[in-house]
Amino acid sequence: MARLSLVKTAFAAAALMLAAGSAQAQTPSILQQVIQRGTLRIAVLGSLPPYSKVTPSGEPEGYDIDIAKRIAAALKVKPEFVVGDIPSRVTALQTHKVDLTIADFTRNVERSTTVAFTDPYLVTVMRLMVREDNKAKTIAELDTPETRIAISRGGTAEHAVPANLPKAKIVRFNTQADELNALLSGQVDAMAEDNFYNTQAIKDHPAKLKQLEGDLARAEIAIGLPAGDFDWYRVINLWVHQFNATGDNARLFKKWFGFDQPTIQAKF
Repeated sequence: MARLSLVKTAFAAAALMLAAGSAQAQTPSILQQVIQRGTLRIAVLGSLPPYSKVTPSGEPEGYDIDIAKRIAAALKVKPEFVVGDIPSRVTALQTHKVDLTIADFTRNVERSTTVAFTDPYLVTVMRLMVREDNKAKTIAELDTPETRIAISRGGTAEHAVPANLPKAKIVRFNTQADELNALLSGQVDAMAEDNFYNTQAIKDHPAKLKQLEGDLARAEIAIGLPAGDFDWYRVINLWVHQFNATGDNARLFKKWFGFDQPTIQAKF
């Protein structure tokens, strides 16, 4: 009797596994969903020129926006932009609110435990930007308890700034626009952003801003994807590889940043 009970239990367990596998097999992949829906949902930032910004007409534009449009065109679907902030770049992927995140998104091991990343399409460094009247020349000079440094919540600076400037006071913001306003108005003494963003900000505010010498962190900028869908990763990562290899990326970068794209391939 006991043996019969064990056999029934085994059959029941097998049936449950088959049912689960069947249900999983019926769930369309992200690629299938995008093609069937006819739209590609992309998370972007609304105030990070020249990567991306929202124009007065309400339309997003910028380097990351053009990348998203090219991917959508390659898939023969329409791009659908979901404008968010730094912290939402991860959660939008985890909740499947979007299919991709293209938002000056630095890949690292910590983030990769919850979302996936393609190979990088850009490599930059994080540096400190201060007002022109600041007498400091290097980041080390700002490592004091009196220094207030603006960073983005959930961004690379969360770890990079305390690691390099342990004595400084951290002031967190949700957007780079808020950081920049705080710096220009004197609410903070510096802000930590990538070199390309800083270069554009300095250009947009003549004689008001400057960068300090020294790097806080190296950043590999990549496209974020929901974890667990290898086919979706395979297709998008191949697109990134071709985007880099054909020179399309270099041309698009120069269009938006105004200078030649630095080398993407890491040198160890």
